[in-house]
Amino acid sequence: MRLKNFSSKWLNVMREEIRLSVYTATVFVATVILQIYTPATRGYFNLGESAIYTIAYLSTPLITGLASGIGSALADLLTGYAIFAPGTLLIKFTEGYVVSYLMRRLSKVERLKLEAASIATAILAGFLISFTGIILWSGEVEISSVPINILGYQMILVSTSTSIEWWIWILIGVIVALIMIYMISVRGKRHLPIALSIGLGGLIMPTGYLLYEYFISNPLQGIAPQAAFFEYPINIGQMIAGLTISLSIISFIRRALE
Repeated sequence: MRLKNFSSKWLNVMREEIRLSVYTATVFVATVILQIYTPATRGYFNLGESAIYTIAYLSTPLITGLASGIGSALADLLTGYAIFAPGTLLIKFTEGYVVSYLMRRLSKVERLKLEAASIATAILAGFLISFTGIILWSGEVEISSVPINILGYQMILVSTSTSIEWWIWILIGVIVALIMIYMISVRGKRHLPIALSIGLGGLIMPTGYLLYEYFISNPLQGIAPQAAFFEYPINIGQMIAGLTISLSIISFIRRALE
């Protein structure tokens, strides 16, 4: 009897280790398959969130957090962004853990409260983008050429400069808020707890990198700490991209299981 219990526990441990390995590899691949360099902080835009949010639906908070943190940190280490790896390990672990945890908790919350929370989350994201844009990117702005790395092939976009009025950032913030409301409350209507969990937990990522870049990576690279704010709207966009892609994948998985 004891041997049988031991064998059962050992098999469960092995299954969890296999899942963790597969999910970690999935996050790694999703992170490195498309990397768009961000000159202001020397970081990069990627599609890793799409894998993190999908895994959050499929697995437990702990497995999701470990796969998210380790897979993303490995991507930083192996693609030339090692300075971000310590922060990435903590930020992505927390993001994955919280999103997975919320998916399980919010499934028990009344729908009206979920809809109100989704609108509040979208408005918050739009406000943060408008605020940082107005403070830092209004007036004459120089847009540096951006190298885009796709599976090892690098493309360079043309650099230019332009003038951006403050009201444009208000408009962008409104558009972002509307997109999030649509993605969470309309497109994610059938899966509202899942979509809202991604929207809420996903804000950990841009906020975490803002703090890490401001206090750690920017000073170590000789970059002004304030430059961390330039990446905030980009990371919000990364979160929305992950929300969009993962909702489609999760919808497919749920239909396949029905």
